[in-house]
Amino acid sequence: MVLKIEDASRILVLDPIHGAEVIAGALKELGKEVDIFNPYREPSFRGDLNYDLVIAPVHLNPHFEIMKQVLNAHIPLINHHEAVKELVSLNNLFSGLHVIEITGTVKKTTTCELIYQLLRGRKNIIMHTSSGTRYKPKSAYGGEVKLPRLSGTPANVLKVMLMARDMDLNPEIAIFEISLGLTGSGDVGVITSLEDDYMIAGATKTASAAKMASIKNCEGIIVHPGLPLSSVVHDKSNSNSNSYGDRGENLRIEGVRAVFNKLRTIDGKLISGSLNFAPFKWRIGSDYYRSCLEAALCAVLSLGIAPEELNTEEITAVTGRMQVEALKGRILIDNSNSGTKLKFVSELVDAASHLRPYPSERARGEKQKQMKQMILIIGEDSPYVCEGINVDELKEVVEMANGRSVFKHIIIVGDRLRAEAGFASASASVSFASDLDTALNNAIDVSGEGDVIISNVKTWR
Repeated sequence: MVLKIEDASRILVLDPIHGAEVIAGALKELGKEVDIFNPYREPSFRGDLNYDLVIAPVHLNPHFEIMKQVLNAHIPLINHHEAVKELVSLNNLFSGLHVIEITGTVKKTTTCELIYQLLRGRKNIIMHTSSGTRYKPKSAYGGEVKLPRLSGTPANVLKVMLMARDMDLNPEIAIFEISLGLTGSGDVGVITSLEDDYMIAGATKTASAAKMASIKNCEGIIVHPGLPLSSVVHDKSNSNSNSYGDRGENLRIEGVRAVFNKLRTIDGKLISGSLNFAPFKWRIGSDYYRSCLEAALCAVLSLGIAPEELNTEEITAVTGRMQVEALKGRILIDNSNSGTKLKFVSELVDAASHLRPYPSERARGEKQKQMKQMILIIGEDSPYVCEGINVDELKEVVEMANGRSVFKHIIIVGDRLRAEAGFASASASVSFASDLDTALNNAIDVSGEGDVIISNVKTWR
């Protein structure tokens, strides 16, 4: 039995670590009687489970005793994503603005940042990602306002909008990065990826399954990289979708031109055409930014914003996401962020082999310098990242790098990895650093001008 929040009087919310307190606060504003329970500290609920409704996160282990108790008591159960959707509606939090929600296994933050860039200076924007939360008015005189940093748990959609209200901000567009699925409360929901899947809920289901299941909650347009949605939406009103990329029917990028065909907008129109965008300062031979920019363009156009209104002249790489920059005469490829994985190293090496000079250098007739050797920085730099580096995978990457003559040196970041990896500390090709900043300084010391430094470290930035 499914019960709406509106019809419940007494509600139990599980998991304060991942937003239960925020959800409980919104429920209390509606006059509900609410209790919070932490299933990690006390697996079994002691007391009377006399509740009309229980709200639990989608990732919670169904084998926890509290979950068994709830099911045995036949209490209606909804997840945090579903609760947030209803609370947004009941509290009228999205009045007067358009909302884009982004989820996926990888590429969420970069896609959010590119949407932000496309709309910057055109709309008042509030954006919440794992890298931070900020507000940017369209006024040329309005500076960027930084809000407290929050996680991507769905409950923080409520918290961000309440903070915006308390700060008298006036967003026209809201962009939210959300973990493990869409709440369905936005005008456009974006799924960036389902690859690099992993298990959740006590290994009873996959993260990709949770993301796909969340589509059922969506009434707006779904933007996706050619996913088979028919098995999820069942010809309901939320079957409207726009796909992008090689398998997409509605938008793809060819060089520095985006071509869109019969792309649906939230006002019911179908639009076709193309637009050019400025190339990145340094182009890298990677599909990473192409797919993120396709997703971002597809999402923004789905809102019904005219292509000529977009800021396509100031697109730049995102800090810590396959970003290429100069560093004391070296070339730094920076992919150090909270979501990076060791598997990206091969893609980064491929990117390094496709580096091109700045356009201004070509204009002056300067020749591109021969790429010398690479310094590889890998590991973890923060105890706050959700998923640490696997030591066995680390050893495989180091073995691969040691077997390629292009690598001059490998620097492993993280005290835990130094203790567990078992590499000889006297090795000429491998050294250790306690943090990312130290590793970058060490990389400069052991490299020469023109060398490439690849930084692929799990860190909170």
